[in-house]
Amino acid sequence: MSLKIEAETKVSSDPCVLAFDGNLYIGTEDGYIHSFDDKLSPVASWPAHAVQLFALAAGGGAVYSSSNDGSIRVWSAKGDKITEIPVPGADVSVLHVSGNELYTGDEAGTVKVYEDNTEKAMYNVLEEVKDLALSAPFLFTVRDLDVTVTEIKPDESRTRFVTRHTMEGRAPLRLAGPHLLCMARGGNNLALHDSSVSTVFKKKHEVKVSDMIVTSLAVSGDYAWTGGWDGVLRRWKITTDQLEDSGSLELGACINGLAASQNSVFAIVAGGRVVCVKGA
Repeated sequence: MSLKIEAETKVSSDPCVLAFDGNLYIGTEDGYIHSFDDKLSPVASWPAHAVQLFALAAGGGAVYSSSNDGSIRVWSAKGDKITEIPVPGADVSVLHVSGNELYTGDEAGTVKVYEDNTEKAMYNVLEEVKDLALSAPFLFTVRDLDVTVTEIKPDESRTRFVTRHTMEGRAPLRLAGPHLLCMARGGNNLALHDSSVSTVFKKKHEVKVSDMIVTSLAVSGDYAWTGGWDGVLRRWKITTDQLEDSGSLELGACINGLAASQNSVFAIVAGGRVVCVKGA
């Protein structure tokens, strides 16, 4: 199945993180956030931090950003600053919006849960958090060697949790309905797991998706998208028990991030390039 570029634009500084919530939000090395509509027409641009953004998330009409300045900053979709959340200690490298809650992960292995921009719970998963996903009450966190599955109930306890399972894997990591997808330890293979504790998160399939390290993974519906150092964007059909090749497209430079929407994906590419790719 063919993939084709539907729209393309450039940003002045190298893009490093992105998020999609109706509009596309891109964080760049100079600390700016740029927003675009789904056709990549510019919407807004504003200085968010003094240096490179580490993480970006969007949901419920708000945009969340983090850097190494000891804060998470909350913005409106147009770039108006709503508030700033102090985060002393380790740098926050992951932001994830789930409903009206914000989940953060840092380099010290701490996951915090915020509701209405107020800290609600904190859990120490003992290992640097490079990515996380949530299928309540299970929190999935990952670094380079293992995926940890933690049962949490923020409405019942601010700190108590139960580690349910660990399995081999590394970032990036995503949930897709009843499936969990993560990279294998080598960084070249994509693994498909059941996301249920009843099967002990059984691995169903593993497929080589690149000859080089994969940096980015996005899911939408029945499809997963991968990209990384080799500059090739690849799409995979998620079936009941395997991943099927559904097309690829050479983008010419390292892919630093992906965000999927319906049958399209947005990719940020080294050198300031931003593309929207659609699958047939």
